[in-house]
Amino acid sequence: MIQLILFDVDNTLYPKSVGLFDRVAERIRNYMEERLGFEKEFARELRLEYIRKYGSTLRGLMIHQNIDPSDFLEYVHDVDVEERIASNPALAQLLSSLPMDRAIFTSGHEPYARRVLRSLGVEEHFPRIFDIIFTHYIPKPNPEPYHQIVDAVALDPSQIMIIDDLPANLKPAKELGMTTVLVDPALPQAQEIPDGFVDFGIRDILDFPCVLERKGLPLPPK
Repeated sequence: MIQLILFDVDNTLYPKSVGLFDRVAERIRNYMEERLGFEKEFARELRLEYIRKYGSTLRGLMIHQNIDPSDFLEYVHDVDVEERIASNPALAQLLSSLPMDRAIFTSGHEPYARRVLRSLGVEEHFPRIFDIIFTHYIPKPNPEPYHQIVDAVALDPSQIMIIDDLPANLKPAKELGMTTVLVDPALPQAQEIPDGFVDFGIRDILDFPCVLERKGLPLPPK
């Protein structure tokens, strides 16, 4: 039985079309150009290399440029959250009705995650946030953060479900034994995906009750 659901934040709790994470990505590029003095094209190529090799730009910059992660996180998350994210009463109702524990699992940092949750009107529904500082600056999809969370919550991985917008972030979770849910607006409909490392696919977080139904879990009241 599922005891805990781990929710990603960006492009998961709100639609990708909001463009908030695009602003974060823009700030990352600006950091590399303005703070580190890299030329635009070199910064772009280096960022892609670090994401491919380490899972995040931050991890690569920490290893090779010895940057201060706190300065980086404050800079790149200084974006217009409150202007882009509106309250979502339907999401708040869905979360409040879930009988399982809920937590955030993000490669961003907690202050930014809380701003998003507060803007959505759902902060009270997430008593725990596992952020990049908790995971010692090791991001998804590296396996270490998933093991850290399993140890922290003292549950068998089979008792945990994870929801994310990036398939690569679900692979380590599935390998541990978690149930995996992909949020992808390109899907034709909410569906069960029996192959690979994605168990279920939904177009929007509000489609999540379809997953509960297919898993035979309690459904939120309508």
